[in-house]
Amino acid sequence: MKQIPITALLPGMVTAEDIVSYDHETIVPKGIILTENIISRLEGYSIYYAQIEDDLIVDMSTPMANAAILMQDTAIARLYNTDAASAEASANRQFQRFSQEFARCAEHYQNNLMKSLYRNEPFRANELLKETMSLLHQDKQEISIFEMLLNMHNIEDSVYNHCIDVALISNVLARWLHFSEADQMMATACGLFHDVGKFMLPTGVLRKPGKLTPDEFEIVKTHTTEGFHLLGRYSSIPEPVKNAALMHHEKCDGSGYPYGLTGDEIDRFSKIVTIADIFDAMTSERVYRAAMCPFSVIKYFEDDGIQKYEIKYILTFLENVSNSYLNHRVTLSNGMEGNVIFINPNNYSHPVIRTENDEIIDLQQSYYQTILQLSNQKNISIETII
Repeated sequence: MKQIPITALLPGMVTAEDIVSYDHETIVPKGIILTENIISRLEGYSIYYAQIEDDLIVDMSTPMANAAILMQDTAIARLYNTDAASAEASANRQFQRFSQEFARCAEHYQNNLMKSLYRNEPFRANELLKETMSLLHQDKQEISIFEMLLNMHNIEDSVYNHCIDVALISNVLARWLHFSEADQMMATACGLFHDVGKFMLPTGVLRKPGKLTPDEFEIVKTHTTEGFHLLGRYSSIPEPVKNAALMHHEKCDGSGYPYGLTGDEIDRFSKIVTIADIFDAMTSERVYRAAMCPFSVIKYFEDDGIQKYEIKYILTFLENVSNSYLNHRVTLSNGMEGNVIFINPNNYSHPVIRTENDEIIDLQQSYYQTILQLSNQKNISIETII
């Protein structure tokens, strides 16, 4: 048995002891073959070391290994459901606290920005950023932001809420990309103030409960330049934050706005905010549509063409965000319920599901069979995360 840093773990290694969290809950049991999915989960729990069996690495390419991994993923899913009542109670308490602090943060954001715009009072950007950063931790422990935001999206949405959401998601993505702590904070600030230009738009256009006309859409698009000029009033605002307000609708292939920038012309923090902005907007309720399931948004990114985004950023995001929903309970388009037990690395939006009847459904296989017309069964997809 040897102690290995999480950053040095490889698929095929076998755990020699249970891997436990700071509150002593088992995350990965002893004797489990490590996969990319499991290693990603450990990084999300801020686990730094694991006890690994000496000189034992399973060949992941063999059918026997694949069968063993599928069985162990099912066992891990059962482990997570063993103490479901107490875990749910704890999660509810955590969410209640998070939602209260989130609402307070949004209120402070609104009050400060309005006073700055209409009373010429100081814009306390650093205080707002510090308050937003505090949402990332509770009782000195890192929380699951995507877990919290999944529930928050059932609450009334606003531009302030959206900006805070994007700030938190941008922070997580910057961390997944191994940015420095200073750059993680910069990414958070870029997300927090990326949409301030919307406060300069006519309210009737911004909150219209239906499809915008071409002229109305052109007005909405001006929020990028409006935001850049608004932030330009404050000498304390860093250039990347101003750039994020201007560039968060630019795409690497030149298909974005306002200037049709490409590749390296787009600020790297703006590229992070773009991904966070789209994910949050699509998974949030709007006055003109319901919130989309996160796996539907993952599929949107896959279908939209990853060439529109910084390739490393979007692939890192899709891999990690899909893994964040591992072991979550979901409803399928055929009405069945089940748990996500395996994320397909080549098709993140179509994971493997274990249904309530112990049936294993590989949504990737179902998807390909439908495309190739090898099956009369309608393509099955995830409708909601419970």
